[in-house]
Amino acid sequence: MALVVGRTARLGVSALVVTLLTASAWFDALDRHGATGVSARTVKAPNLVIGFNMGRPGRAALIPGTGLLSAGAGAPMYDSSRGDVVGRMAPHLDSVAPVGSEVPVNAAIVMSFSQPMARASVERSFAIRPRVEGTLTWLDDFTLRFQPYGLAHGAPYEVQVRGRSVRGMPMAGHLQWSFTTVAGPPLVLLPGPSAIRVPILMYHYIRLNPDPRDRLGFALSVTPSDFAAQMDWLARNGYHPITAEDLYAYLSGARGLPSRPVILSFDDGYADFFTAALPILRSHDFTAVSYVVSGFVGQSGYMTAGQVIESDRAGIEIGSHTVSHVNLATQSANGLVYQLTASKQALERLVGHPVVSFCYPSGRYNSSVASAVAVAGYHDATTTRFGSPHTASDRYQWGRVRVGGGESLGQFASDVLSAS
Repeated sequence: MALVVGRTARLGVSALVVTLLTASAWFDALDRHGATGVSARTVKAPNLVIGFNMGRPGRAALIPGTGLLSAGAGAPMYDSSRGDVVGRMAPHLDSVAPVGSEVPVNAAIVMSFSQPMARASVERSFAIRPRVEGTLTWLDDFTLRFQPYGLAHGAPYEVQVRGRSVRGMPMAGHLQWSFTTVAGPPLVLLPGPSAIRVPILMYHYIRLNPDPRDRLGFALSVTPSDFAAQMDWLARNGYHPITAEDLYAYLSGARGLPSRPVILSFDDGYADFFTAALPILRSHDFTAVSYVVSGFVGQSGYMTAGQVIESDRAGIEIGSHTVSHVNLATQSANGLVYQLTASKQALERLVGHPVVSFCYPSGRYNSSVASAVAVAGYHDATTTRFGSPHTASDRYQWGRVRVGGGESLGQFASDVLSAS
């Protein structure tokens, strides 16, 4: 009997030693993983249940009545008797956004997963219908963000995602969800009238003028803070930005317009339209027209091809501003045709659809130039002369309202109101 007891005791001690060594090895692994700063997750050693927060130090404690060890509040637990190991558990969606209705058209789509994910597998599986272009960004191994370039108003969308965890397990559970965007402003102005007053605001740079001695640069430069205040004023006072093509469609009887329409136009295709103006426009759910000099795309200080494309996908109308910003009134017949058609074709190849709006560089044109613009296939053209009444018959010489650098918000409001 003593021999049996002694052997049993020795076996028990051996088992205890093995258990303690195993636990020690797993806690060493815990310490190594904890140094990485990865978000809270769990692992399980044989015959032990260990809960912990990677990168979040906590003190192990016995959970009353369970016999389980916890590394701290909020650490998840897995019971070793069930044989559950993180690598063998299917990942699932912890949370998604947006859902429901009245979703802003500039909303980002965010997915949170229960486990670290194999990023490429998730990106390949991600789909949104109707199809929308945008950018995918991982905030961490558990969170993926898709920023659409622009969602349509009043449209239902369905999002689907699959993929695998970093340990190779495919996703399980609900893999798709839906939402509906907020409706756009109602079209209350019925098409058909021969004339309408619409302020077409003319901008150039949205920037802090880098050279205080450059008086022309200062006059053409509206600071980002002033521009944001101007957009705030338009929103508060019920103005609804439209595109030049919207105005043409209204005057040609194709479709209506919202109340208090206004056009925000930007000349030359400067890089700060994309970096400074577009984020402010997006935050207000505003559209605009960007008149791009096709030959300047990708040059220093101007938008890149990718930025022009993203602006287009965000709902900005891309118009032509010639190939090289020349005085069209002094061009030869062949030179005029080249400036009008080559720029149109280059921009159309870039954005993948017709470019139908035009802007005269420095406002220089004559009747022959206007006729050539029509022959080249443009629907309309804007000048630099002041004016806000517009008709279909004068659509190749629409006037605009210049927004100068340094003008007060009061002056801006007065100009817009007087042109409305």
